[in-house]
Amino acid sequence: MRNRIVIIGALTIDEIMDGVSYVLRPGGAPIYSGLGVTKAGGIAGGYVSIGEDFNFDLPDYISIIEKVIFKKTMRFLLEFKEGTRKLTLKHGHGPIPIVEQKLKGWNGVILNPVCGEIPPSIDVSPLPVAVDIQGFVRNCVEGEEIVINRKFNYRVSSDLSIFHANTDEITASGVTVDELKDYGFNEIIISNGYNGFTLYTKEDGKTVYTPSVRGGNEVGNGDFLLASYFTLRLNGEDTITAARNSLKLAESFSILGQNVLTRSG
Repeated sequence: MRNRIVIIGALTIDEIMDGVSYVLRPGGAPIYSGLGVTKAGGIAGGYVSIGEDFNFDLPDYISIIEKVIFKKTMRFLLEFKEGTRKLTLKHGHGPIPIVEQKLKGWNGVILNPVCGEIPPSIDVSPLPVAVDIQGFVRNCVEGEEIVINRKFNYRVSSDLSIFHANTDEITASGVTVDELKDYGFNEIIISNGYNGFTLYTKEDGKTVYTPSVRGGNEVGNGDFLLASYFTLRLNGEDTITAARNSLKLAESFSILGQNVLTRSG
């Protein structure tokens, strides 16, 4: 039986500039984490926010269970230049009103806000939960570059509780691994770009997982990794096996991006 996992977060419109190229495309954690859930053998659902100006088709691998509509979709400008990355918020919106009753019947929840749209008061326990730090610690001001300047203090009480951040986010937010354990997280993933990720668990301590290949995709990698690892753990894999298998899936995603579903096994 496939595990059913719901991703809570905003759908976005992403303007991507890489040198002279310009691409406008849909984004947001429900798309990238939904793909990670699906590749790891789960069924992905989306509890999403969206704007009246969102004119893209959504991928068929994610089933929308709740759609909260704002006037404007959360919109970002992502600029890559000479090895640097700059993210600017063009349009934001308020918090997503979450009716916890709608989460019944799902086997796990991924909380993955992009800019403060998930209320910090939400409690999904006893459901297994995976949490991405990004939208909890960003100070999102329209027209300005995204800045990480908020302390992370979200607490969980589920038996399976997984945390994810990248090295920049964990450093800028000021939270430590020991604090995250005190907050209730029993498995902690810290991504380090092309160098892979470090997994902290009570049983195995600290383990570094390094990819064997390096792809060119740089959007949604952390969302995909967290979702695939979380799904594999729900499928019954131990932490080491889930980490190794999610690393392999993440390698494929870094090469193929959203084509990973149709072009790899």
